Amino acid sequence: MRKVIYTTGLMAALTAFSSCKKYLDIVPVGKVVPTTVEDFRQEMDGAYTIVTYDKGLVSYRSDEIKMNESRSGDVNQLKPNYFWEENVGTGISTYNWRANYQQIFYANHIIDAIGAATEGSQAQKDQLAGEAYLLRAYTHFNLANLYGKPYNEATAAADKAVPVITKVDLQKATPRNTVKETYDQVIADVEAGLKLVNVDQFETAASYRFSRLSGLALAARVYLYTHQWDKSLSAAKAVLEKKPVLVDFNKSSTLPTMYSSSESLQALEQHYTSNAIQTAFVSDQLYALYDAAGDLRLKIFYGKDSKQNNIILKTSNHNSFRQSFRVAEMYLVAAEAAAHLNQPNQARSYLNELKKHRLTPEFYQAEVARLALLTGNDLLKEIQDERFRELAFEGHRWFDLRRTTQPQIVHTVKGRTVTLQAGDPRYTVKIPTDAIAGNPLLAE
Repeated sequence: MRKVIYTTGLMAALTAFSSCKKYLDIVPVGKVVPTTVEDFRQEMDGAYTIVTYDKGLVSYRSDEIKMNESRSGDVNQLKPNYFWEENVGTGISTYNWRANYQQIFYANHIIDAIGAATEGSQAQKDQLAGEAYLLRAYTHFNLANLYGKPYNEATAAADKAVPVITKVDLQKATPRNTVKETYDQVIADVEAGLKLVNVDQFETAASYRFSRLSGLALAARVYLYTHQWDKSLSAAKAVLEKKPVLVDFNKSSTLPTMYSSSESLQALEQHYTSNAIQTAFVSDQLYALYDAAGDLRLKIFYGKDSKQNNIILKTSNHNSFRQSFRVAEMYLVAAEAAAHLNQPNQARSYLNELKKHRLTPEFYQAEVARLALLTGNDLLKEIQDERFRELAFEGHRWFDLRRTTQPQIVHTVKGRTVTLQAGDPRYTVKIPTDAIAGNPLLAE
């Protein structure tokens, strides 16, 4: 889908990051650090190539996966997360703290230096700066939802999240910022980025880049997580006004999770390694949430292996399945925000529009009648269930559980059963020990 470009700027940044020297002290053999707009475009594209697989790993903590016990070696690597344990020894799958901050490093450099770039237009410079702000916002947002406590207005000013890094300074050890400070910076960066990006949406081959539409989608998601329902609804509406298209499963079995899908807003992240996706079956709880006769997603998203286990078709470790924002999510964001704003008719309208494209006509009509009776918490629960059905295995479920009900979850594998209690502190992932070893302030 996209070409991995190693450029002068990217190599300079990697060298600087690895050696902890100042960025401008690094001059690769035969080349200098980025100076032209094209140099900075290549550096920005290099930042996009970084893959963490964190959301695929954290999905093992949620209620969407049942482990494939026949893959014993992979089960042993993934089991600690399945049982809500981290930092328990060698040979286990771990989160990539460093890669996230590498992305932030690139974004910070571009924000600081793009103004002086040569051989390009102001519009090109603005677009690159806007992308960098949005990438920095999204990376901090993802980090906060892994390692910070869930957002709560009453406690956000005291709860710990992650270091917020907005300047290129590789020699400074930075403590954890609070949840409020982290989200304040995320929102400031989203708003700054949206003022600068001027490409509505990139062509498919470059759809990993942040655009005006994917920036608005990010805004809708961030405002939803911070309970700014009116702003979330407004941003989601702005996306849907420009791009309302949904794949109709009554006419097509095309997966909307592929980067080339007409639903795609930004095809950036790849969530699963080959080991992680092959060790994941669909949980019984999730599979039972689809209507067997009327929900077309059941056959398009999933299949059966030779032993009749429910396998996942909607994503894989293949490059074609990169996805960060898509249209279906915006319908669900709009529905949830409208429900919180006590606008049930509008919430149902968005929810029904999605269901119309996912259900048989007969079942859709029955669903419209059922939803017409739902209000308040019952309607919100239906929206959350629909998010579970529609967005499973796309990096949403663990974050959704954290920000909503934080229910009890029970996992069993190889004869061992472990329970995550409702509201358990283990809904927050521990910062990796190697990150703390490099920066002891993270332990505070």
